[in-house]
Amino acid sequence: MNEYRILVVDDEEDLCEILKFNLENEGYEVDTVTNGQDALDRCRATTYDLIFLDENMPGLSGLQTLALIKE
Repeated sequence: MNEYRILVVDDEEDLCEILKFNLENEGYEVDTVTNGQDALDRCRATTYDLIFLDENMPGLSGLQTLALIKE
């Protein structure tokens, strides 16, 4: 079992669920959110080894979210 934790951020819920299903089948722990603000909140509460981040989202874009996560 992998001990890696992954965050999937995409405004398309179906895509989040597909990625979550496939990654969990490979043994990863996966959280999903559908917007940049929720991603920031999750990153403040949890440490992730990898984040899949959609670039085009309403509200905070992926690039804006990335910049704020790096801070």
